[in-house]
Amino acid sequence: MKIRIFALLTVLALFGFCRSAFGQLPAKTLDSILEVNADGSVNLTFQLAFDARPWEIWRKNVGDDPARLRGMMRHQFSAYVIDDFKFEKDDLNRTAKLTLRSPAGPDLRLDGRYQITVDAWCRLINHTGREWFFSGANPAAGGQQVTEKIILPANTAEATFVNAGTPDQALVYALDVPAGRSRLILWLGALVLVAGGVMLGAGRLAARGIAPAAAAAPAAPPKAG
Repeated sequence: MKIRIFALLTVLALFGFCRSAFGQLPAKTLDSILEVNADGSVNLTFQLAFDARPWEIWRKNVGDDPARLRGMMRHQFSAYVIDDFKFEKDDLNRTAKLTLRSPAGPDLRLDGRYQITVDAWCRLINHTGREWFFSGANPAAGGQQVTEKIILPANTAEATFVNAGTPDQALVYALDVPAGRSRLILWLGALVLVAGGVMLGAGRLAARGIAPAAAAAPAAPPKAG
């Protein structure tokens, strides 16, 4: 499953599930954070800001009923596992925030690397370490301004942005397995083998020492008749 599709459907389910209710009044801005964990699962955070009228429509249809929203999400994504579902809204600033976790992670490529597809209307703004920042205007939401932050795993290696400006643009990376950890495992394995050999040798020596002693022991004198 492509993370891009999952993120897009999540936003649609949360803030555009009932198009008749929202009409042409989408959220003004959308800020999203996608954090990839070491085990391949992802943490997703979405925060939207509304103008006054869209906020009232959204609040009446979704925002005032978190249980209904969660039910809608589970129905829409019945094929996926969604954990740690949390929702909050701020009436004063007309913003809403959704966080969730899912085991649906990046795509595994044939070359052994991983890939996160980025929508064609997003462009790379900057990247620092394992954090990558994108921005663009979503044509499916009336030009809604979107910012995306992608946080790669701590053991990421050789991350690069490929096919920029095309429908196939994506963030590609590999995972680095620390050499020290592999060497430690090898050393532990060697120690186990050495310890096993020592114990086996000691057992054989002990057996050889006992056998001659038993053979050299004087025969018991015959019992008197």
